[in-house]
Amino acid sequence: MKTKRVAAVLITAIIISLMLVSTAIAAATTKSLSTNFTLVNLSPSDASVTVDYLKPDGTPWTGSSYISTVIPANGGQWIVRQYFDNIQPGRGSVVIRSDQPLAGMVQILNRNGVPTSGAYSAITEGYTKAYLPLVARQGGSATGIANSQIIIQNTGNADVNVQVSLIRSGASAPDYVKSISGIKPGAAFTYDLSEETNLATGWWGSAEISVTNPVDGKVGVVSNLFIGSDSLNSYNAFSETEADTTWFVPLLASKLTNSLNTTVQIQNLSGVTIAENEIVLTCIKDPASPGQNNLVIYNNAQIANRGAYYFNTLTDNRFPANWYGACKVSSTGGKKIVTTVQQRLVASANQAMFEAIPGSSTAKVVFIPLVAKRLSNGFATPVVIQNLGSSDTLVELKFTAGEGSALSYSRDVTIPAEAAIQLNFRLLNTEPGMPDGWVGTLRVTSKGSNPQPIHAYVQNTFLSMTSSPNGDQFMAYRAFVINQP
Repeated sequence: MKTKRVAAVLITAIIISLMLVSTAIAAATTKSLSTNFTLVNLSPSDASVTVDYLKPDGTPWTGSSYISTVIPANGGQWIVRQYFDNIQPGRGSVVIRSDQPLAGMVQILNRNGVPTSGAYSAITEGYTKAYLPLVARQGGSATGIANSQIIIQNTGNADVNVQVSLIRSGASAPDYVKSISGIKPGAAFTYDLSEETNLATGWWGSAEISVTNPVDGKVGVVSNLFIGSDSLNSYNAFSETEADTTWFVPLLASKLTNSLNTTVQIQNLSGVTIAENEIVLTCIKDPASPGQNNLVIYNNAQIANRGAYYFNTLTDNRFPANWYGACKVSSTGGKKIVTTVQQRLVASANQAMFEAIPGSSTAKVVFIPLVAKRLSNGFATPVVIQNLGSSDTLVELKFTAGEGSALSYSRDVTIPAEAAIQLNFRLLNTEPGMPDGWVGTLRVTSKGSNPQPIHAYVQNTFLSMTSSPNGDQFMAYRAFVINQP
């Protein structure tokens, strides 16, 4: 059993790095967590895969029965369930090696008692600097006290030293810089901000993680943001090279009747201060959102370099009630930023975070490693697919059956410019020919005479999440793209 996460994907015969854990992960939570992860083969050839498990000190974490497999070509899937494994309870990391490109997704779950859950993407390459737009130490919120864990995995072949700079919201200089030494190759270090006495109570801000030695060292970083007693928001850090001037948000919700609200978090990586009214959030209402208008909303405060700004639909009266649709975040002055998205059902503990979609993405193929329609345990996956282009685009949806399922098929659908469609597999009438209990993968391909770039994000949910007053049964992560001519 374990617990932790993975980052983004697209590999080519290299490594995917994950982080896993079981038992309580330090003081940000008292719960005993476990993980599972799903891998999908992005290539036209079968993939030979091996898995190494490591303790935080870099020594082998032995006993797992999931150590090697062959994943079928063209969207084949392998689901690894640590909670069914023989590995000893504890915390650690995973390194996955494959001779073909893979995508990976990790789920973190409390399987006993009140649910807590999060999800993130597998890390396929490390970076020398990483950025987290939202971290907290005993931060107050509408849904409880917030504490962050920053999980740093060494993706190189030599020990690494890192520094974590913690920048308070609205500030430019860090309040505190944490030095961490000697992270072993493949191992992961968990930095729990709830235990950091050099930060004030009620602290909210952003973080920069930098490799200090060796100069060519690389790390992968994920964040677990725990809020209240049950909620978990897991997301991947951004590398310095991922900064962009435009980001897409496939689904923004404001004050819905089911209490769903969205916060869009923006971290400034431009090197200079971003002026007030220089960041614009442009939103296209969903056709099913009745009586609503499109939105154009600007930042109403400066954003210091490395600092963050938040569009919060719950507290910002510029966002109307019962509004939902797809949005674009743009810097009118061409400043580089990174953006995350948080979805919260504020009437319950259900929350999730994921990385927004970079506007410079040109990919026309998107992979979703796990699609599940109304499983017997209540698990189901809504998928939101966004057209990043300025013209309507025709896309092919190719469903490939996974374990225990037989049905595979394709169909086409058109997505309007900069808009999004949702395939909600919580509902009976979504893909009506697909039976309840179906598990598999989804490949989305933009095609036709004028194919536009596309992307997607995925919600992993349980059918009881909107009716149960307790626990977090909501996870989200950004889908995986293939950049090809």
